[in-house]
Amino acid sequence: MTDPSPQPTAGTSRRSVAIIGGGFTGLTAARRLALTGHDVTVYEAGSEVGGLAASTEIAGIHLEKAYHFVYKTDEHTFALLDELGIRDQLEFHLNSSCTVIDNVVYPMSTPLDLLKFSPLKFHNRVRAGVSALYLQFVKDWDKLTEITAIDWLNKYAGKEVTSVVWEPLLRGKFDQYYDQVTMAWLWGRFKQRADSRSKGEAYERLGYLNDGFDSITDALVRDIEASGGSLRLNTRIDRIVEVNGRPHVSIAESSEAHDAVLMTVPSHVAGKLIETARDDAPDYFDQLEAVDYLDAAILLFVTDKPISSYYWHNMNNPDAAFVAFLGLSALVGTENTGGKYVYYAGDYIPPEHEYMSMTEDELRDRWFAELRKVWPLFSPDDVIDSKVYRFRNAQHVVDIGFEEKLADHQTPMPGVFLANFSQIFPMDRGTNYAIRDGEKLAAQIASSF
Repeated sequence: MTDPSPQPTAGTSRRSVAIIGGGFTGLTAARRLALTGHDVTVYEAGSEVGGLAASTEIAGIHLEKAYHFVYKTDEHTFALLDELGIRDQLEFHLNSSCTVIDNVVYPMSTPLDLLKFSPLKFHNRVRAGVSALYLQFVKDWDKLTEITAIDWLNKYAGKEVTSVVWEPLLRGKFDQYYDQVTMAWLWGRFKQRADSRSKGEAYERLGYLNDGFDSITDALVRDIEASGGSLRLNTRIDRIVEVNGRPHVSIAESSEAHDAVLMTVPSHVAGKLIETARDDAPDYFDQLEAVDYLDAAILLFVTDKPISSYYWHNMNNPDAAFVAFLGLSALVGTENTGGKYVYYAGDYIPPEHEYMSMTEDELRDRWFAELRKVWPLFSPDDVIDSKVYRFRNAQHVVDIGFEEKLADHQTPMPGVFLANFSQIFPMDRGTNYAIRDGEKLAAQIASSF
């Protein structure tokens, strides 16, 4: 294999960087590197950028394919919005939450709601509240990596609280891995939500951009291209190899050389891309292949009649068809959703689950039937438009000992780096941390030249 590109001249600072993946991490890194004078090419296998926050148009409204929001602690998001000049599009709204058990909707937005939560005995309602409050003040979370969430909750929140409230959610989020998830992961979720409450308020506040999250991706792409960078959609990288000390990305029958490559793909995919480096660092590849992933199915639909007045619904029904149901209009107001009502239903499942292969109509029918169990007045005839999305590798499994699976950003192949959401620990994946790691990797790559 020959190197078709010019070799960098000694003393030059401008280098060629390939970014594999056009999600928030890849676009953030690409923008920063392009702005600092490097030649950047973003390779995206799909037809659009944005990753899990990619947008669509439905019923004349621009929306994310999967539900997204901003926490009040998302400082990296705020900094980027300021740089992009779109911070004024972000507004915070009071969140309203509920839990659905046996087709009954129970408010769950405030401590008072928890005290009225009749599926639990009164003393267990208190115990649930005390254990949740305790977690909000935990700072030494390292010890929580040594115990599963189920075991910790059974011990401190109690078996009734765990079986009624937490186990259904963990099963919905992690499927067959539900009893292997480390408590450190759940602590991170508690911490984020607690910090999204304003001082003196019982409710948490969640942020949403008035023009949707594609206002961020559009601005990122604008800056990348204005700085001389390029985006190549529908371009899948087959492998990365080292030739004459430089990483080459292979696309079909062609090969393109760069000075550095940033992979923002799932860990096991990254391992396949740099397979030729396995003999140099087998332990690194063991880390990549040890991370388990779940897929996600999302139903996005718009109605002309409201279904519920709550934003976030935890679906704790036995054998619920999906784990979460969200009413975006209840959070941001119908004035921001074209006067219509926008809903998401979502579930996390193993790759072999039937949701990943059944037809869109089959999934709609099943999930609409689930909604009618809880809200009998809801009719599919009220639906103006709907779309089904399936995402591969949408959630990594954060199990006991997960910190030992954390692969270094610098891979064994010289000039090749990795950044994906499985490297975020103990916090859960999200756009804020994708932005953080995009900036971090841009700086790491620039300093490597």
